[in-house]
Amino acid sequence: MHKILTVAAINLILIIFYTGCNSKEEAVNEGTDVHSEEPEHKEEGDTHENEVALSEEQINLMGIELSKLESQNINGYIKVNGEIMLNQDNESKVGSIIPGRVRKIYVKEGSFVRAGQTLAVIENPDLINVQIDYINAKNEFEFSKQEYERQQKLRSDNIGSKKNLAEIDLNYKRALANYKTLEEKLTSYKISKSRFDNIYTDTVADLQRNYSITAPISGNVVERMITIGQYVEPSTDMFHIVNTTTVFVDLSIFEKDLSHIKVGQKVIIEEGSNSGKSYEGKVSFINKVFDDKNRTVKVRVTVNNKSQELYPFMFITAKIYVNNDNVLAVPVSAIESEGENKYVFVKTDERRKIETHAEHSEGEEHKEGEEHEHADGVEHKDGDEHTGEEGIVFKKIQINTGISDDKFVEIIPFEEIKEGSEVISKGTFYLKSELKKEELGEHEH
Repeated sequence: MHKILTVAAINLILIIFYTGCNSKEEAVNEGTDVHSEEPEHKEEGDTHENEVALSEEQINLMGIELSKLESQNINGYIKVNGEIMLNQDNESKVGSIIPGRVRKIYVKEGSFVRAGQTLAVIENPDLINVQIDYINAKNEFEFSKQEYERQQKLRSDNIGSKKNLAEIDLNYKRALANYKTLEEKLTSYKISKSRFDNIYTDTVADLQRNYSITAPISGNVVERMITIGQYVEPSTDMFHIVNTTTVFVDLSIFEKDLSHIKVGQKVIIEEGSNSGKSYEGKVSFINKVFDDKNRTVKVRVTVNNKSQELYPFMFITAKIYVNNDNVLAVPVSAIESEGENKYVFVKTDERRKIETHAEHSEGEEHKEGEEHEHADGVEHKDGDEHTGEEGIVFKKIQINTGISDDKFVEIIPFEEIKEGSEVISKGTFYLKSELKKEELGEHEH
């Protein structure tokens, strides 16, 4: 009796287990998710990350359009980022070549100055000593010159001795060297030699007591680093002058775009804070050093800035116009962005079963025979709720972009895409939404 009961119990358990397995298999085939405590494992290599399957009906309802990926002859531009830089030939730090105390300052920060204009005056008593030394050196030179010429004449008449002539010649050359040295010193101190022409006839010696600091270039005084009464050394920077009528724009060109860049190409600078306004320049220099950290090469553009609306160290965007090039391109509308990354949706040859039943919220009930609307916009009866069909698989592939003419844009995919493949050019938003749902688990019940 016990054996009979045991066999019957085992048979009952096997029937329940078999029935449960069949129910689960049918539910899977009909598109119904079955929950269990253990997560369902996919077979090795069966991953659908970054893929979306859509039925023909969904593609039509969502207005999705496809375009072929093909080689296009684009006469367009490469859009890049950059920074406005000072033209170093139009920048100057101004100081004094001699020490002294600041006596007067004639300009303020923001003042526009012209080349040669006096910025400040410093006084130094040594200026008087330099001028006196020059006067004495000049007199000594003139005397030694006369004596040398006299001895030369005597020598030609066989009157003077060779020894005297050699000694006088040495003194003359020494006086000439000293005189020329002090003459150059006066020039560097901006002291005119003409003020000593009548020094022995004037009642008052016309000696210069101050040294003028002048602007070496025209431009704006962006910084003044001195005050009246301050003692300055030759190493002291007194003024900073900048002329921004021309500026440099340093553009960062990625390695993939470098082959399109040439010296002389037209560049349009777009400055963000001045919407709608642009500035034209030309590529003047391509750096020969690669920035390994940012994976870019610096390209310099010279830009006319007479309007003074471009400020140094401002960030800008620019379009570098390139010659006709055959490149792999898609419509601009096919490109989607996700932060710094860009990608396209490519139609594959794969097919995958997709759910066509409506997704019910928790606790939602439908009466028998009641019609309800599926997420794809098609009404279904409860009897059709678990029908499934095969959908076309679209794959999200990351890319970089290159040349663009505002209609088509070059793409450089991170993985191979065959020429002639179809990409979604309209309706990519729907696929993005579907991927988000999968990431958030909205397809799980």
